[in-house]
Amino acid sequence: MTPAKFVMRTILIAVALFALGFIGHQLLLGRDYVSIEPIMRNKADMQRHMPFALLSCLCFSGAFVWIYSQGRSSANPWVGQGMRFGAAVWVLSTLPQYLTNYVIEPWPGLFVAKILAWEFIAALTLGILVAALARNDGVAHSR
Repeated sequence: MTPAKFVMRTILIAVALFALGFIGHQLLLGRDYVSIEPIMRNKADMQRHMPFALLSCLCFSGAFVWIYSQGRSSANPWVGQGMRFGAAVWVLSTLPQYLTNYVIEPWPGLFVAKILAWEFIAALTLGILVAALARNDGVAHSR
């Protein structure tokens, strides 16, 4: 993968990650967050800290793109590889994070289950997207 492809893919995955986060956590689960508002930053404070969310998306996306590129195989269908990769990343990152939050903070169990379900869908989506972006890597194009 060329540096230009890496940067482009990282930006695309970061935009998709940020959009999926907004859809899941604001639009679908926004009302559920009311139950944990007392332990969260207020909206104005969250907005002041938003650059950290953007940085987080970029860091995650760069690692996501790079790790996928190291393990992809042209011998297997790209959709399946992307789904497996998304599921594996979900197990390595999202599942432990929210289970730990559940243990440490007073998050309702149903709320955590909803977050985990949405994040699983988002991880599969990101996995398929990164696989689609890389599906022709290493394939010789004839003119």
